Amino acid sequence: MKAEQSDPCAVNRSTHRGFGLALAVLATLLCLFFIELALRISQSAGDAGLRHDRPQAFFYPDASRLNPWGRAHPDPLRIAIVGDSITIGHGVQYYDTYGMRLESLLNHNADQRPAHVRIWAQGGDSTRTQLRYMPGILDWKPHVLILGLCLNDTENPHRPQEYRKWRQAAVPPPPPRALAAVLAYTRLGTWAYQQYANFRATRGYHAYYRKLYDPQYSGWDVFVRSLQAFISTCREHDIAFLPVIFPAMDNVDRYPFEWIHEQIGDVLRAEEVPHLDLLATFRNQSPERLQAIPQVDPHPSEIAHRQAAEAIFQFLLANALVDPDYLPQHANVTHERMWTFLARFLYDVTTVDHDDYRRLHGDGVRDEIETETEQLQEE
Repeated sequence: MKAEQSDPCAVNRSTHRGFGLALAVLATLLCLFFIELALRISQSAGDAGLRHDRPQAFFYPDASRLNPWGRAHPDPLRIAIVGDSITIGHGVQYYDTYGMRLESLLNHNADQRPAHVRIWAQGGDSTRTQLRYMPGILDWKPHVLILGLCLNDTENPHRPQEYRKWRQAAVPPPPPRALAAVLAYTRLGTWAYQQYANFRATRGYHAYYRKLYDPQYSGWDVFVRSLQAFISTCREHDIAFLPVIFPAMDNVDRYPFEWIHEQIGDVLRAEEVPHLDLLATFRNQSPERLQAIPQVDPHPSEIAHRQAAEAIFQFLLANALVDPDYLPQHANVTHERMWTFLARFLYDVTTVDHDDYRRLHGDGVRDEIETETEQLQEE
């Protein structure tokens, strides 16, 4: 019988396929090796610790040192601020909080009735638990009550296990112990797992707020009734009431929770209560500048507290909740023009006129700004 002969072309094709597969595997392994090497070099070159500019210690003034403008006055403008960890100033020094900055803004003018701002707040408070402050606030007889509202205020304090479970799903989960032991030897694997964990946490974070603002959720009903209790109490005692909604600071550049602001706003509009939504103030800004520690502690930074205080101050004046004479008599609004002028040299220098270039090195721009400032002060 004649022996069967193999097809040399088929053998060559099989060999080529095997060789190509081996090259692909080798290239993939080399690619993973170099990624692993790059991650090890980059991470070892930097500081592995947490980088931030927060104070090492937070200082709180003695009660006798607070409110220097209105303490000795027989009848100052009294403003009560109620809130939670944001209002108390988690992550910033006490005098950087929006309440203390608001008090400073209200006391710029000489011979003006001084303003006295007092804060009732504690970390972990919600609109429901903040009602316990009302007896002390009413004894103080404020003219204005500002209520700081945060997006997690609808957590039902009577059912903590429920919302704590939702919170946990919004935190990146650690790997199982066996997998963690393997990942300890690979930076690439650690990075890949972190991306997976972050993805799960982001889904949990959005689901957490969807549950908190489900109209059928018991916490939403508690929140609405508590808000109505603030409203009715202030009306009964002739106190101007100003709810202020704070957005989630870690998302203001691509904000996903505007619908929550609308849902809260609908409640306030139904009660015919004007309110201030700070989303309009912070929208499209860099979250890194607005957070105490970006991506780690999303409480407002000093920058965010300052902007909140200025927005509240302007709202109080615009809505006649305080006397118009509280508008500072001395101001300078020319910085924006100078910043715009200088920014053209850095980002759009091709449009700069040579006369402007010469003025930059002379006194022309400075003289113009000083003249505008003097005219503003005269007005």
